[in-house]
Amino acid sequence: MDEKLISIGEAAEILKVSVNTLRRWDESGKLRAVRKSPDGNRFYREIDLTFFPNTLYEIAFKWASSSTGNVSGIPPRIYSENSAVFQTRLGKFQTELQETPGLEEIFPLVVSICGEIGGNSFDHNIGQWPDVSGILFLYDIPNKEVILADRGQGILTTLKKAVLNLVSHEEAISIAFTEIISGRTKESRGNGLKYVRSVVAANPISLRFQSGAAQLEIKHNSSDLNITNAIQYVRGCIAFIKF
Repeated sequence: MDEKLISIGEAAEILKVSVNTLRRWDESGKLRAVRKSPDGNRFYREIDLTFFPNTLYEIAFKWASSSTGNVSGIPPRIYSENSAVFQTRLGKFQTELQETPGLEEIFPLVVSICGEIGGNSFDHNIGQWPDVSGILFLYDIPNKEVILADRGQGILTTLKKAVLNLVSHEEAISIAFTEIISGRTKESRGNGLKYVRSVVAANPISLRFQSGAAQLEIKHNSSDLNITNAIQYVRGCIAFIKF
């Protein structure tokens, strides 16, 4: 799918900031333009503006893309160092959703896809975390958004154990969301992501998912995969769910 590009003027209106602010953000790396015209005008991807600014996402993305992944500055309540802690917090999340008026029909689906994504992080990195184990699990129920991030091996490295000819992050993330991969459990990363895609496609849920240098967007009520090159590399995977 072709990427929709937004001019710097339109981007400024969408984000309610000045054009000069966007230029500073581009130079500092906070929000990079993806193209500059010969006269210096900047253009932005619509997908990047859709999910920016977002404090929770920025926290998770900074951690997932940093060189060290230090968790000393991460609030303990959002860091699940192992699967047992994650499952406990997922249960708490479910209870909070269940008690929120208006979410009676959607909350089981949101919890289930969070469980699939978070479970993948632990199931397929056992004993093989590159540096920091565990995941960040953040959510904002009033704004109906959830973020999960890990610093695991990423989809490309994991799937290459079963699909030896994989070479790109874009191809790996596409396979993870569309094909059933056979093999031992640790080599079948992504099988649950087909379920995630089916749930998002059939319900008022949207997903932005990045692994390595590739990012994917699935909009609600659509099974189309919008896969693009990411502006900034992440160590493992990060998912942003809106419902």
